[in-house]
Amino acid sequence: MRTDKIYQRKRDFDVCGIVGVCATTKKEFVKEVFSMPTTPVSATVDLVGVPAIISAKENPKIAEMYNRSTMAAIDGMPIVKIGRRKGFSCERCAAPDIMGDVFKESVKQGKSHYFYGGKDNEVLKKLRTNLEKDYPGIQIVGMYSPPFRALTEEEDKKICDEINALKPDFLWVGIGAPKQEMWMWQHQEKINNTVMFGVGAGFNFFAGTLDKAPEWMEKASLEWLFRLSKEPKRLWRRYILGGFKYLYYTAEYKLKKKK
Repeated sequence: MRTDKIYQRKRDFDVCGIVGVCATTKKEFVKEVFSMPTTPVSATVDLVGVPAIISAKENPKIAEMYNRSTMAAIDGMPIVKIGRRKGFSCERCAAPDIMGDVFKESVKQGKSHYFYGGKDNEVLKKLRTNLEKDYPGIQIVGMYSPPFRALTEEEDKKICDEINALKPDFLWVGIGAPKQEMWMWQHQEKINNTVMFGVGAGFNFFAGTLDKAPEWMEKASLEWLFRLSKEPKRLWRRYILGGFKYLYYTAEYKLKKKK
């Protein structure tokens, strides 16, 4: 049962009065996750971008989940810009970037990984092959691609028992936001002594099944446009409708602050 004694990284500022986030550079992020307490319950690391803010605004339970995670790093240039205006030296901690940095450091420190998610076993096979090639010595203790339905209680217990037996230092969850963050929240006390990350499409980037936006587009806050061009039918609601919602919620918050 959760208690007030559970470690939680201090939030540096909130976004639209909805979700508190941690302002870090990528280097600081890596340092923090390697020293993060994982008792009495496992740690959960959320990567918060604009879609997360919208989901939290529209669902109080999701807002609570983000605000009570161990760490809520910034994964979106609009939020990075808010932090910099407030005086923080923060960077965007996008899944492909922080995953690569953590993989690299984990080889040096002898830390192990488990991957929960991915479209299917073929994606996980490609993921393992690429990681073992790009990060020689990486310790991958297990992988599991869950079905596109809720697991039965028996199935869930079996996978939790497997993960606990393998004792990974890091557990990567890639089943889409906010589903993955909710999964981590619900399993924080079932899976022992690990740091969980919700990384969405991060599995696909490292498996080579999804292209990463050019660096200049990332710096120009245009990664959303690159991804939209690749998957318009799936992502138009997230980026077009979501963009308008974020602007509306931002304006609404500013008006409330003026009153």
